[in-house]
Amino acid sequence: MKLNKEWHIQHLMPNNPTLEERIAWHIEHAKHCSCREMPDKIKEEIKKRKKKTTSA
Repeated sequence: MKLNKEWHIQHLMPNNPTLEERIAWHIEHAKHCSCREMPDKIKEEIKKRKKKTTSA
C-alpha cells in the first residue's frame, strides 16, 4: 500500500469530525491515497445511504 504523504499533509481529518465529515474525508482519501482501506463502519454507512437513494 502506498502512502500519499502530500495529500495527507494537506487534508487532515478535522478534530471530532461528524459522520458526514468522516465519510467525505474517506471518500477523497480513497481517490488519492492507498495507504489503508476505508474502515468497515464508513463503508457500511455509504452502502446504507446508496440504498436509500436508489430505493426512493
